[in-house]
Amino acid sequence: MLRFLQDRVNKATKEFDGKAAEQKVADAGKVESDKLSGKQARVRDLMRKLAVKMGKENDATEGGK
Repeated sequence: MLRFLQDRVNKATKEFDGKAAEQKVADAGKVESDKLSGKQARVRDLMRKLAVKMGKENDATEGGK
């Protein structure tokens, strides 16, 4: 699921990067950039939560280092 979310963000970022500079700095471009940033932050946060959970589970199965 995380890979799917990251792939979507990557695709949208590449599409945004392909736009003309004038489109990127216009108000709509700034809004789109902020949305992409928010989506990437969400993927990052989900990944961190998963890593923490997996770390705790690994500690429990390995005898709680």
